[in-house]
Amino acid sequence: MPGARETILQAAMSLFARKGYAGTSTREICESAGVTKPVLYYYFHDKQHLYRELMIDAFGYYRKLLLRAARSGGKLRDRLIRIIHEDFRSAREDPERVRFLLRMILAPEEDLPYFNYVEEFDQERALISGVLQEGIDAGEIRCDPRLVAASLMSMELFAILENLLAGRPTLTRKHASRLVDVVLQGCRPG
Repeated sequence: MPGARETILQAAMSLFARKGYAGTSTREICESAGVTKPVLYYYFHDKQHLYRELMIDAFGYYRKLLLRAARSGGKLRDRLIRIIHEDFRSAREDPERVRFLLRMILAPEEDLPYFNYVEEFDQERALISGVLQEGIDAGEIRCDPRLVAASLMSMELFAILENLLAGRPTLTRKHASRLVDVVLQGCRPG
C-alpha cells in the first residue's frame, strides 16, 4: 500500500493531467488523496514544490528505464528496440503519467512553475545518441547520432500519441522494431 507521499503525488498527477495546474487546488489534491492540508504540507512546502517533485519523479522514472535498456548490452538494433519498447511499456502501464507530462509540456499555463523540459529531452537524446555512437564506433552504422536520436524520439512520441488519442495499438515490441528499422535503414555504412 502506498504511503501518504505517493498517494498525494498520484492524486496531484491525475488532477493536473485533467484540470491543469491552475485549475487544481490544494484542497482538491487533499480530498483526492484522502489527506489533510498539514499532511500535504509536511511532504511538500506548497503546490509549486509538489509540481516540481512530480516532474522530477516522472522524468527520473523514465530515465531509469532508458538507462537500464541502453546498458543491457547486445547489438545496436536490439538495444534501440529495448529503449523504445521500454518507453512504450511505461506509457501502456501508466498513461496518466504520459497525459500529465503532455499537458504540462504542450499546454503550459501562465502561472506554471518553471521546469526545464528542454534539458530533460536533451538528456534523453544524449543517452540515445551515445548508444548510436557506440554503433558508429563499431562500424554498424554511419550517421549523425543526435539527428537520428531526435528522429527516433519523434517517431516514438507519435506512436504514443496515436495510442492515447486514437486508441491505436501502437505500443508493441513489433512496432518498436519497425521504428528502429526505419531509422537504421538510412544509417547503413556505405
